[in-house]
Amino acid sequence: MKNILFALVYVAVVFCCPKTGRSQNATLSLQGILVQDNGQAALDSTYQLTFKLWKSATSTLPADLVWSDVFNGVKVTGGKYNVILGSGAALTAPFNQAYYLGVSLGSGSGAEYMPRPRLTAAPAGLALLGTGNEFTSGAAVGIGTTSPAASAILDINSTAKGLLIPRMTDAQKKAIGQPDAGTVVYQTDLLKGFYYYDGARWQHITGSVRQVGESYGGGIIFYVDSKGQHGLIAAETDQSTGVAWGCSGTPITHAYGTKRGSGLANTQSIIDSCSTSGIPARLCDELVLNGYSDWFLPTKDELDLMYDNLKAVGLGGFSNASYWSSSSVSGTDAWSQNFNGGAQNSSAKTSSFRVRAIRRF
Repeated sequence: MKNILFALVYVAVVFCCPKTGRSQNATLSLQGILVQDNGQAALDSTYQLTFKLWKSATSTLPADLVWSDVFNGVKVTGGKYNVILGSGAALTAPFNQAYYLGVSLGSGSGAEYMPRPRLTAAPAGLALLGTGNEFTSGAAVGIGTTSPAASAILDINSTAKGLLIPRMTDAQKKAIGQPDAGTVVYQTDLLKGFYYYDGARWQHITGSVRQVGESYGGGIIFYVDSKGQHGLIAAETDQSTGVAWGCSGTPITHAYGTKRGSGLANTQSIIDSCSTSGIPARLCDELVLNGYSDWFLPTKDELDLMYDNLKAVGLGGFSNASYWSSSSVSGTDAWSQNFNGGAQNSSAKTSSFRVRAIRRF
């Protein structure tokens, strides 16, 4: 092989170094590729390779040579090899400037591959600690730029590529153990999009326009108006796993509303006419959840919206069971909905069904 083609795949300073930029002992983990004159990968074998750090891309003057070392028995498989510079001859170069890497076969007298790959200036404290890389220096780090903005800890510069953050399902997102406030992910299922953790719960990033399925206003949105500014929010959990509607046989004159928007009035009418504690309307009216106290029992149509927009698409944590509405049918019956299929029924008020509170925004 007369020529060596070297591809720098990964570089990492794995020893903490002082902030002064003075000479330090460091190691560089490098992966390279050897090819033959015909362009094919070098035969699987072991080779003697020499690595040098230069101040110049082309100079061969001794004054421009910063460091060199000969590696014997470098294993090459499929053309690829791995070495750690600094594991032999101490790598005591001041990493506050750029260097050029020279690679040649043999003990150093052979021709180097040109042009030499450029190693950009590294941050003063890049360390491999435990299972993650940690920048121990406060210096700005640049990707795609050698002059990162002083106001940024990380400056990414590109006109052809974007930043790709972790992508995961809703279940995988929720399985993140003790996420820190400010953690951001992209959710790939259900209500797709970017989410951030606010220190208490995951929030969908939507700007000023609200969306169905978004965690907002103390619960999860199940209806929004055409402008995305107002709508209805369901509590994130049930307020009861089974309770009677209450006061069977007592006429509730003003609780027959079934349409969207009647739930609050229905709930107040039930409370005014039925003093029984622990009934669905009272559980919702007395609820204080996530800083909000204006909850009420949904109407027949509002309950159906919760089923269609949340339960049917796997949101809201609903059970496959029946839920009460605030819509009375008669002195003895009220509307309920089976969330295992969505059927709405006129049910005896003595029946024991689940309760889910809602609120407006």
